[in-house]
Amino acid sequence: MTSAVYDKIKKMKNKPYAQSGFTLVEMVVVILILSALAITAYARIAHIDVQARQASLQSFKATVVSVATMAKGVCMSDPQCAGNQPTSSAAIEGNTIYFSHGYPMGWRGNQDGTGTLQQLLEVGNFSVQPSLSDNNRAIYYLQGARDASRCKLEYTISTSTSGLTVSIDDSGC
Repeated sequence: MTSAVYDKIKKMKNKPYAQSGFTLVEMVVVILILSALAITAYARIAHIDVQARQASLQSFKATVVSVATMAKGVCMSDPQCAGNQPTSSAAIEGNTIYFSHGYPMGWRGNQDGTGTLQQLLEVGNFSVQPSLSDNNRAIYYLQGARDASRCKLEYTISTSTSGLTVSIDDSGC
């Protein structure tokens, strides 16, 4: 061998070792950081379906209150639907809507539910309880909830001066 080859081999042996990878400690640290991030992300995503159902219920409540209030305005402007009569009616969008104390009835306008608040609503994923005997009340349940009996909107027309009450129970969503 020539002296040039020996010189190159000698220089390579004297070169400090160059690291070409990760140590075990570095790998463990990276895995711990990624695990912490994954746990945090899972905790936020795990309840997103519950939050979506609760938001849907809140949105439906706002729609019900808005529709009932606008219908009351129509009732007040219609001479056949005067003030605080126990029952009266007005034509809204081609439908005869029955009113109780100025607000659209909850469920029993007619036996099939026509003439009630439900005709004015786009109920979507909500189903109304059909067995209510009270004209001044309706309960809407969110379909697909964990416990539908505790994921509901209750629409109640009070015969006293308090008027309309729209309440929600989102504890079972």
